[in-house]
Amino acid sequence: MKILGISASRRKWGNTEILIRHVLQGAAEEGAEIRFLRLTDFDIIQCRECLGCLFKDTDCLIKDDFPSMLDEIRMSDCVVLGSPVHKLFAAGSLQTLLPRFFRQDYTGELSGRPGVALAVGGMPGWEGWALPQVVSFFLSLGMPLVDRFIGYGQGPGEIFYDTGACTRALEAGKALARGERRYIGDPGLCPVCHCDLVFSGADGRPHCMLCDLPGQWAADTAEFTPLPGAVARWEEGGTRLHFEHLILPSGQRFKDRKREIKEKVDWLKRLQESDE
Repeated sequence: MKILGISASRRKWGNTEILIRHVLQGAAEEGAEIRFLRLTDFDIIQCRECLGCLFKDTDCLIKDDFPSMLDEIRMSDCVVLGSPVHKLFAAGSLQTLLPRFFRQDYTGELSGRPGVALAVGGMPGWEGWALPQVVSFFLSLGMPLVDRFIGYGQGPGEIFYDTGACTRALEAGKALARGERRYIGDPGLCPVCHCDLVFSGADGRPHCMLCDLPGQWAADTAEFTPLPGAVARWEEGGTRLHFEHLILPSGQRFKDRKREIKEKVDWLKRLQESDE
């Protein structure tokens, strides 16, 4: 059993790294082979949105360190991914990384590898969307979540004093090493992503924004339950259907409109250049 830990923090042995290493320690105690990587040690640049990986059926065409990161994940049985909270969002390095798995979202080649999603915030109430962003990495790739949670530590190393998070991390690592694939964490509002991003939709019903899942509140409780027949974007091939019904057909549509679009762009360029 090979378990890979990846930290999106720039701080070596900072709170995020320490919490991830707790997961790895738990896994090692159960006999797993562990490996730790810092995302910021890799030169991974922003996705160009060229869709070449998809339409040419190849790994990403950008020449940087992303292939090395992808190979590390390919060689692993489980993945632990963590990020600090930066202004309510995950670290920029993680936000740069996620779109680079565009082709793998479609092919599903990484699906089935269990994982643990972590975030570290300075204090409760300032978590924002960091943890859901980490969770989306696993869901979009078809990787089942065994746990997801937030630890709190303001200054470097203070995560040690969040003993609940450290203990939970150790237990999550042990579960991964024992081959656990079921979700063992607290349920959260949404039964799919286990996050709390449930808002009122246009129809007034509760809706999980991360999973695009409509639901309803159970009578006299705050329990969110999906509507009968509703399917989250991640489930039952939903991601693949999105590619096949919407993204892939856009290639020919763009080719058919390419000349017309160029004429419109040239018109706008001339118009704005004349105003400068």
